[in-house]
Amino acid sequence: MIGILLGFVPAALSLVSGNTISVNGTEISGWTGVWVVTFACGLGGFLFGAIWALVFRAIALASGR
Repeated sequence: MIGILLGFVPAALSLVSGNTISVNGTEISGWTGVWVVTFACGLGGFLFGAIWALVFRAIALASGR
């Protein structure tokens, strides 16, 4: 949820100020750019959380509870 918020707020503010969003050198304008950045940050946050969940589960299994 935080990743989605961290992607949406700056991208929306960038759109409101009249800037375009550049992803790998490709210019994405309008709300499409906002949602691309929001999706990318949300996916990154999800993957970050999933990896840490696996790490903590491995530590719990290794410690024998």
